[in-house]
Amino acid sequence: MVWIILAGYLLILIGSLIFTVTRSWIYALTAFSIQTLGVGLLALQIAPIPVATAKCIVGWLAVTILAITISREKKDFLRDPEGLIAPLFRMALWILVFSSLVVLFPGLGGFFQNPPAGILLPSGFLLGIGLVNLGISEHPLRVSLSLLSLLQGFELSYLWVEQSLLVLALLAVMDLSILVVLSILHSYNIPVENSGIAL
Repeated sequence: MVWIILAGYLLILIGSLIFTVTRSWIYALTAFSIQTLGVGLLALQIAPIPVATAKCIVGWLAVTILAITISREKKDFLRDPEGLIAPLFRMALWILVFSSLVVLFPGLGGFFQNPPAGILLPSGFLLGIGLVNLGISEHPLRVSLSLLSLLQGFELSYLWVEQSLLVLALLAVMDLSILVVLSILHSYNIPVENSGIAL
């Protein structure tokens, strides 16, 4: 179990870092897939295997839908040119969130009913980095992925507090609703981009 927790930690850190820093769609989608696998591994501590597997499947389904919609938009998956300052700034934000959480971690256990360290730290990190990405993302599809990251952190923390079947079903419905929002945001974004009007 210790190796599973460490693997989940590492996958979440790597995935969130790549997703935060890069603006290339292929790297961003791959990073979110890696992060989702890490969330599934950490969920094994407090949830049955089918629930943890479902978390991974929902995240990967979101990545698949995004890849299809982006390919139809004929966007370049590899290149999204920008200068050096912007990626360095986003990396600094990622380091700030991670270091702040590490400093505050010893005092957070009692506030959240003493969950295991393998749940508290990654859930808090996903909540923090999800909020950061919501603030720095401009494209609606990236905003939606940032919202999914935020919800992944919420689900990890809430599964420790409440593990009833009703809650699990509501969380699954919430994730599936995000997939619907992804499609709606994209459908509204295409006419604006084609018309040449900047958001």
